[in-house]
Amino acid sequence: MKQSFYTNPKLQGQPMGALLRRSDAPGLQRFLIIYPLFVLMAVGLVWSWDQSWWWRLPFLLGFGGLVCSLFAMEHETIHNTAFKTRSLNRLVAFLSGMSYGYAPTMFQNFHFAHHRYTHQPGLDPEISIGGRPIPSVVSNLPNYLAWLSGLPFFVFRFFMLLAGALGMPEPLRKAVFPFFKAQDRRQLWIESVVILAFHGIFLYLAWAVDPRFWGWFMGQLVGSAITASYTAAEHNGLDHEGNILERTRSLRAHPLVRWFMWNMPYHAEHHAYPAVPFYALPQLHQHLEEDLVHKDLNHAQFHRQVFYDTTLGTLNQTAD
Repeated sequence: MKQSFYTNPKLQGQPMGALLRRSDAPGLQRFLIIYPLFVLMAVGLVWSWDQSWWWRLPFLLGFGGLVCSLFAMEHETIHNTAFKTRSLNRLVAFLSGMSYGYAPTMFQNFHFAHHRYTHQPGLDPEISIGGRPIPSVVSNLPNYLAWLSGLPFFVFRFFMLLAGALGMPEPLRKAVFPFFKAQDRRQLWIESVVILAFHGIFLYLAWAVDPRFWGWFMGQLVGSAITASYTAAEHNGLDHEGNILERTRSLRAHPLVRWFMWNMPYHAEHHAYPAVPFYALPQLHQHLEEDLVHKDLNHAQFHRQVFYDTTLGTLNQTAD
């Protein structure tokens, strides 16, 4: 996605040119640490699945956290900004998407529509289905807890894979996925079939060879829950109108979180200038810091506020 969604006069010309400069090195360094670590955690999770919880829990949480990191990795590569080399972006997008079950072509169609219509009900697919608005995940406690479980994210990804493997029939595309471009059907079909086959191998291994492979699927569920918890803070609770910085939240995060999440906490900066690579977002943040509207919360503070608003806050409103 090359277009910008915000204009800051300080970024015209040379400053923006420097921010847009791409390189393979930062992405390769991060990929060559994160992806082998994910594989190691997967092996450890399967090995530990019949051990005590003292062995199992660290691998389960480590695997789940790295699934969230793979989500960020795929996010950067479907933008084609993680690497200078386009083929590297496509390869890493596929490897990351295959590993946790999100076809890159579907992710790209979904996510680019999200950029074009950020937080606009009926248009942004993050808060709409089939062009119709859906209730906010922070509108009430049941919706909020259901989202935090990771099940909606897990089930919807699986449904998207099934739709892709069926060739994305036109009635289904129009009814559920109007953001998806019909010309991308073939690529989506290839990706979806391969990804379903990949996870099908684990299903066969768990069912017929060794029940410890069920750990793979439990790890995927935990990863979905962590990813859902992470992404909930990016736009929920904000206005549906106004400029992109009013509709998007950047979050304060520990440097280690920023590293594993490919600088995604700089989320408003990314939405303002989505063509800026992840490794230049800290510099972009410095240019935009005075413009940012929502930048003071960390994830724990966001969730604490939502939990209050959907419990005690609701009781206080009823009492009034």
